[in-house]
Amino acid sequence: MIVKPREKPLHLLKLEALDGRLAGDHPMKELVNQHLSNRMAGYKGEQSIDYFLSFLGEKEYHIFHSLRLYDGTNFFQIDTLLASYRHILILEVKRIAGILQFEPEFNQFIRITEDNKMEPYADPIVQAERQKFQLIKWLRKNNTFDIPVETLVVSTSPKAVLQSLSHDKTVQEKVIHKETLPFKIAELGARHSVNLLNEPQLLKLSRSLLHSHTPLNTDILNLYKILKNEIRTGVRCPDCSHLPMVRERGKWRCSACKRTNKTAHLQALKDYSLLIGPQITNKEAREFLHIPSQPAAKRILKEACADCKGEKRRRVYLI
Repeated sequence: MIVKPREKPLHLLKLEALDGRLAGDHPMKELVNQHLSNRMAGYKGEQSIDYFLSFLGEKEYHIFHSLRLYDGTNFFQIDTLLASYRHILILEVKRIAGILQFEPEFNQFIRITEDNKMEPYADPIVQAERQKFQLIKWLRKNNTFDIPVETLVVSTSPKAVLQSLSHDKTVQEKVIHKETLPFKIAELGARHSVNLLNEPQLLKLSRSLLHSHTPLNTDILNLYKILKNEIRTGVRCPDCSHLPMVRERGKWRCSACKRTNKTAHLQALKDYSLLIGPQITNKEAREFLHIPSQPAAKRILKEACADCKGEKRRRVYLI
């Protein structure tokens, strides 16, 4: 049972919005685009395990995607967590191509590229074990149940070759290709054969995990030292991505592809919320959407926004 569905992380949505509203010659454009590509690759890698998780029994596992918890000292992020009556399983998902060499004796993880370059990465086995340590700390802090926690590193790239540089069996036990995920989960289930939780207890644990989830909400402009006036404003064409569109007779017209759209402003308001903030005034909306008319901006905001507060000039709309 999927308790927390997989959704695009908030930070990824912010990177998408920022990348689309930086000019091509902006000094931070290349770095933002690179970070966006890396995050998107990671998200697609996480998505690719969903098919294999669909083989699991509906009632046997409670599945949480992109779970971020606080252990009392630090926040920690888990790609996918599976909670069952017998144990908890943490999945650390990696989408990295090339020859992937694990050296557990030194906690090293190295990627060898097609041109034989060696690139060191953080060891995902260690990452998963750290998440396990923090999750156990969270379980104790929240007075939940004493239950074993297992970890797996799941490689999702079809161009990944896994290698172990030692006779230590840790790599073979902890690192798998995504295709073998259902079988490895079944193996772990057989190893933990005794039910430690009953149904009400598992439901209580699931509710506690879901309630404790705290999404990362970064001030993306501050992170990259980008000023608000460096963001390109206007409504983007959903067909050709031209910016800005022109408001004419209740529609948005693209001066590039000549197509029209009635709701293109919704994505622009979403971009504003992600980059600047979830509240917007009529004046700010007119400036950001390029609408000269105050009544027209008011109509758009009343239809598009969830709520508003304040009166007249002090009114702000909640995107």
